Amino acid sequence: MNNTANKETYILDDSIAFELMGLLKAKARHFIQLNEYVYRLFDGQSVVTFTTLENDIQVEMVKG
Repeated sequence: MNNTANKETYILDDSIAFELMGLLKAKARHFIQLNEYVYRLFDGQSVVTFTTLENDIQVEMVKG
């Protein structure tokens, strides 16, 4: 079941995105670097995926 109502996507400046990633890592249960460009955090309810673009970072959050 794929409920897109629980999905939010943002494009952020890389410095803001890395600051956000640092805050989320502090409370994440799991932090996975999938490859050179994609990082994923899971806190038990939500999954946040950071994808490096050319100059920005796409942040996708799926609430569980």
